[in-house]
Amino acid sequence: MQSGKEKTVFIFEAEEGMILARDVYSPGGHMIVPQGVALTHDLINTIADNHILEILIYDGIQGTDTEPTYFDKLRATPEFTKFTEEYNGTVSTVKNNLNDIVFRDKEIDVSTLIADTDSILSGSRSNLQVFDMLHSLRKNDDLTYVHCVNVSLIATIIGRWLNMSEDDLNVLSTAALLHDIGKLMIPEEILLKPGKLTAAEFDVIKTHVNLGFNLLKDKNIDNRIKEVCLFHHEKCDGSGYPFGLKSDKIPLMAKIVTVADVYDAMTAARVYRGSMCPFDVIKIMEDESFSKYDPNVLLPFINHVVSSYLHTNVRLSDGRIGEVVLINSNRLSRPSIMCDGEFIDLSKRPDLSINAIL
Repeated sequence: MQSGKEKTVFIFEAEEGMILARDVYSPGGHMIVPQGVALTHDLINTIADNHILEILIYDGIQGTDTEPTYFDKLRATPEFTKFTEEYNGTVSTVKNNLNDIVFRDKEIDVSTLIADTDSILSGSRSNLQVFDMLHSLRKNDDLTYVHCVNVSLIATIIGRWLNMSEDDLNVLSTAALLHDIGKLMIPEEILLKPGKLTAAEFDVIKTHVNLGFNLLKDKNIDNRIKEVCLFHHEKCDGSGYPFGLKSDKIPLMAKIVTVADVYDAMTAARVYRGSMCPFDVIKIMEDESFSKYDPNVLLPFINHVVSSYLHTNVRLSDGRIGEVVLINSNRLSRPSIMCDGEFIDLSKRPDLSINAIL
């Protein structure tokens, strides 16, 4: 156990490598992180998410043996460097193309628009490798353009998992690239606001679907692309906008783009919080989403993402490290972990969760 002078720091001042001098408990009395653990980006987020403002650390002591996460290790690979270069070029091209459409009234050349994203997906990497690369990138600049590229890649992969034809995949990829084009006409002070929007500001944000549709409606492109632009915030239970449509009235491609949109928004780093662990995102989708999103889209998506982490090491919320040995089909976000010879079924341990993939 580390020892030394203790120091109180605000959670927003906490840095990776700092050593906790005291156990950290949730407001409900559950231990979140034990004393002696070196803080990581994910642990800091977990503490902050539990509304804990201050922690005690050992002053001047930094952890030197903090296990790098899976995504840390991925960022150090030549393949990630290559992906980053290709991805940044794609974002730059998409930015220019979308600006041409919005501000210069250029016609839309679908084959040109999706050429770069198609190149990323047609390489030697697997669908799930692309997911991991995206999670590792998490750029904070050019948010709308980055988001459009991410959603296009994710939606196209979901379309593959649903066995869509190549022609339909091209339409889906284009629709996903253009789904948020209306946001380019929203004031940046609202679009990039670091924190919760007011009701009036959210009403302004919601106009992006109509703005985008009105921009595209007279363009010589597949009508399904226009539908995705207009309907990608509709929810199967009728709680979405702009029309409050129910599931049977929402086109399949719009349903796919909606799931990709939500996943990217949840996993992206924001000004006011870091990115979320994929298992946290899956938990939210399990808890809240099966009434909102089409299970025929959501379930294959979640199954593929979660299954990719079988036999990987994870850090639990109590600081211990274990291996994912079993995916629980009834609770995909809470697999079973082998930890120091102990079999831990997270579906039966509400006091524990996965903090990071190692």
